[in-house]
Amino acid sequence: MKKIGSNKYLILLVLFSFFGFKGFSGIKGDSTDLLWFSFFGYFSYFWWSKLSKLEDERLMSNKRKAGSISFRICFTVAFVLSILSLLQPNLNFEVLYRTQLLIVVITFAMSANLWAFLTYRFDMKE
Repeated sequence: MKKIGSNKYLILLVLFSFFGFKGFSGIKGDSTDLLWFSFFGYFSYFWWSKLSKLEDERLMSNKRKAGSISFRICFTVAFVLSILSLLQPNLNFEVLYRTQLLIVVITFAMSANLWAFLTYRFDMKE
């Protein structure tokens, strides 16, 4: 068993994700501002802080199981959304770039949150 520590105040880093709305300021806006949305992944620290402070074999097994499920789901969602966005006939290169960037960033944040939530859920079931 190893003692782990997670700071429950890291969830405040989620506030940085609201800078991502600057990326929607029209075509002239900087598209890299959409990367700020990846800070929504820090919502996962809410679930990590609810777990026990000791990492044992059961928790590691639950983490692996939850990670396998969440990353598989989110990779599939990202792949399907990417294919659907490429099939749109009237998209220019810049709009397609922004769409792909938004898909990758949102699915990254979604996978981090889903991983933590499923780990917590599996831990509470046992």
